[in-house]
Amino acid sequence: MSLPASMTHPPGAYLHGFHGGLKLRHYKQMSTRLGLARPPLPAYLQLSLLQHVGVAAEPVVKVGQQVRKGELLATAAAGLSAAVHAPTSGRIDAIKEQALLRKPTLAAAAITLLPDGHDEWHPDCQRRIGNWREFSAENILQRISAAGIVGLGGAVFPTGSKLSSQWGMPAHTLIINGAECEPYISCDEMLMREHAGEVLLGARIVAHALGIDDIIVAIEDQLGALARALEAARAQLDDAQLRVVKVPAVYPEGGERQLIKMLTGLEVPADGFPQSLGLACINVGTAWAVKHALIDREPLIERVITVTGAVREPRNWLALLGTPIEHLISHSGGLEQDNARLVIGGPIMGEQVLDRALGIDKGSNCLLALAPDRLRQPEQSMPCINCGECVRVCPAMLLPQLLYHGVRKGDLGLTAELKLPDCIECGCCDLVCPSHIPLTDHFRAGKQLLAQQRQQQARADKSARRHAAREDRLQQAAEQRAAKAAARQARASDPAQAQAVIAAALARARQRQQERDGSSGSQAGDSQAGDVHSEQDSEAS
Repeated sequence: MSLPASMTHPPGAYLHGFHGGLKLRHYKQMSTRLGLARPPLPAYLQLSLLQHVGVAAEPVVKVGQQVRKGELLATAAAGLSAAVHAPTSGRIDAIKEQALLRKPTLAAAAITLLPDGHDEWHPDCQRRIGNWREFSAENILQRISAAGIVGLGGAVFPTGSKLSSQWGMPAHTLIINGAECEPYISCDEMLMREHAGEVLLGARIVAHALGIDDIIVAIEDQLGALARALEAARAQLDDAQLRVVKVPAVYPEGGERQLIKMLTGLEVPADGFPQSLGLACINVGTAWAVKHALIDREPLIERVITVTGAVREPRNWLALLGTPIEHLISHSGGLEQDNARLVIGGPIMGEQVLDRALGIDKGSNCLLALAPDRLRQPEQSMPCINCGECVRVCPAMLLPQLLYHGVRKGDLGLTAELKLPDCIECGCCDLVCPSHIPLTDHFRAGKQLLAQQRQQQARADKSARRHAAREDRLQQAAEQRAAKAAARQARASDPAQAQAVIAAALARARQRQQERDGSSGSQAGDSQAGDVHSEQDSEAS
């Protein structure tokens, strides 16, 4: 598909729209007045071993052990997982269960690291790489996985797994998602402003690994200074296949499916993925992390986080993973009001911070302090009036009012039929509902019920298979006993008949074993296919 080679063209002449969405005030200027900076080293770093979609990483260090910067602390577990590395040198103080920062109702093991102040790199991280173009695609993807890189736009899907699923598939365009759509968040904007060359180089490395020539960097149409920085970096790279495209600031234009629709006019199938359209899509922070992993041999140990809202000095920090929330607030001038509510993420899709001692993780793109007068005051929910406003703004083209009724009634069949799992939880329906119904909360609860139902069904199916296998074994044992008894009786009267009885019993046993082997193979194949789709569904969400 042909896209504009220059961002100076009016977007409407080339870009497409997507259904729904809202125009929102951005509140980003307050955190972009100051440049990127690193906060002082905190007294401790708390590193969750579940900073990604999938299974928690498995620790390879012990309490009391000295580690160096970049050293492996936890290896990726079997299945979908991502490694965790030491953000600085120091001593392992504890390994214990902690609540997850962005999912406070869940918990996972976390490593507490006490920095020694030396910031000494592990030797493996000091050997710089020469020409990355000499690396094979397989080697690049292996290095991305080893570095523990995940999607830094919020999805935190392990990048190595995501790109490996696309490796070898025909693809023509890599989209670098810089359309940072939720209010207050400006971490991607500041990263591109000050490290545009590293972002574009990381994008070119990913494109090389996937055999892609065309790269599109998508940014919001109101970011003139950023556009100039990217164009300057593109000119230095002298890459004619790399284009910067402005997209209209209509929330949630940064959603992967919505962005693809705007750039190409194509719909990612509800049960499909961008690779089916020949596309790959990653966040700008992810591209930056790839550059550091492949060129500098540095694993993912830091990220840009916006600290904004009711703090005295809003800004973007390049902070070590595991940096405590309280430490970032303190070095941003402290809270303007002690009763401000802290949110990790944006004001719409973020989660309230319940423990300021917790450390930031790979998905922490924003720490937002909301003063009481900026909070949306809770109002009494009223009955749905079927006004259709939620339908009008839903970017996933769902029927939120019908989904709401289905969730309330506990009709999981109806909610599945209405494609509840396709909800991206953007909150647009909440913002326009005149009855003040917290629709997104209901949809999250409905998704959990659907997931529980699938798990229960999977357990029931497994139990049924085990029961059937047991019954088959008992039946086989009974037949063998009957055959032996018949053989003994036959031997007493006719040896030839005894041999025939034994041969028939053996033939039946072989046939039954072949049938079981064929059934088991089919079920295993189905299970593996289901696992792949489940992993890709998580990333699409």
